[in-house]
Amino acid sequence: MAFPGHWTLPWALALAVALGASGCQTVGNGPSGGTGPVSSVAVATAVAPPGCQTGPAPSQPQLTGVRTTSLTVPAQPFGLVYAPTAHVAFAVLQSALGVLSTDSATPRLVRTIPLPATSVGKEGATGITLTHDGSELLIAAGSGAIVVDTAKAAAGTPGAVLGTLTGTAGTSAIEVTVSPDDRYAFVSQEYGNAQTGHRGDIEVFDLRAAVRTGFGQAAQIGSLTLGDAVVGTAPSPDGRRLYATSEVDPSTPAGSKHGEISVIDLPTLESTPGKALLGSVAAGCEPVRVLPAPDGHTVWVTARGSNALLAFDADKLTTDPGHALLTSVQVGTAPVGLVLVQGSARIITADSDRFHTAGATTGLTVVDTRAALTGKPAALGRIPTGAFPREFALSPDATTLLVSDHDSDQLQAIDTATLP
Repeated sequence: MAFPGHWTLPWALALAVALGASGCQTVGNGPSGGTGPVSSVAVATAVAPPGCQTGPAPSQPQLTGVRTTSLTVPAQPFGLVYAPTAHVAFAVLQSALGVLSTDSATPRLVRTIPLPATSVGKEGATGITLTHDGSELLIAAGSGAIVVDTAKAAAGTPGAVLGTLTGTAGTSAIEVTVSPDDRYAFVSQEYGNAQTGHRGDIEVFDLRAAVRTGFGQAAQIGSLTLGDAVVGTAPSPDGRRLYATSEVDPSTPAGSKHGEISVIDLPTLESTPGKALLGSVAAGCEPVRVLPAPDGHTVWVTARGSNALLAFDADKLTTDPGHALLTSVQVGTAPVGLVLVQGSARIITADSDRFHTAGATTGLTVVDTRAALTGKPAALGRIPTGAFPREFALSPDATTLLVSDHDSDQLQAIDTATLP
């Protein structure tokens, strides 16, 4: 059963019972399960969303034997993506696009391509994605997204930057995704503007119209306003839904850091964005990134303010939101990025310690997904990083994982065969 906006009253009451009076809890694992294949099975009782953690996350053992190398880059790296073929990857380096050769264990920076200053703005470019056919790169920046020809960027051919998708509902673009048919681009505007009541939103652009009209605002279809500080977005594997995180649920009391995950009907978002929201569910404190499992049954979210990794039943997000949360796993301090490796056997969180919590460290927590979904201890240990690990990119052959260590001006490459 789809439902518009937030919960109807029964779901709100169920959430209130799950949260309790204080809203602050110890983060732990969820319900126990069997030993068969793991999926989003029915849960008898609701798992409470984790509360906020103001101190550092509990320490974890450091994993040994994990092979990593690093590369210093000229500016703070943000988004990362691999080209579908050849040994090429791309990194967003504030006001430039870095082109990387990945034909050896340590990536090499081959060249940087300046991005349009008027599009990048003061904050720099942020997230990056690749169209499914691999022909174009989309880089979130300012009021929209910069579109780059992948082949020209890889080869160093002039004219790689094709143009900019320019929106009207914010200037704080942070993530961008594309529709399954590569026709539409969805840009998350973190803070919106006066038009959105300074709530975050998803701006929708028609990429075909952009090519016909020379980019600019003509390609904008509209926008969907969500909660405060909209950050991560990801489509469901079947292309029917778009998941988005808002760091703060606007219906909570002022000063609250409890956020939500929203479920959006993708075909409706492409045509009439303002009518596309199916519903939103509580997702701990300051949820920032979202990643559906390849089978579509489970949706993973990093709750930065809870120092937690959450798993939701994808179907229950809209049919039974009071029981959608399957489990909550304690990870490191202020997790941001997340990635599935070794098929779906492991999920890794980028524990950023973004706000320099006293006593905290940065690193990557490796989580056993089967253990997490069956209520068993799931955190296997940590991999050291530089300052503020932020985003991931997994190579097409799944053998190398790139990490952007934002505040250390470096990229790390991890040999996935050496993960536990």
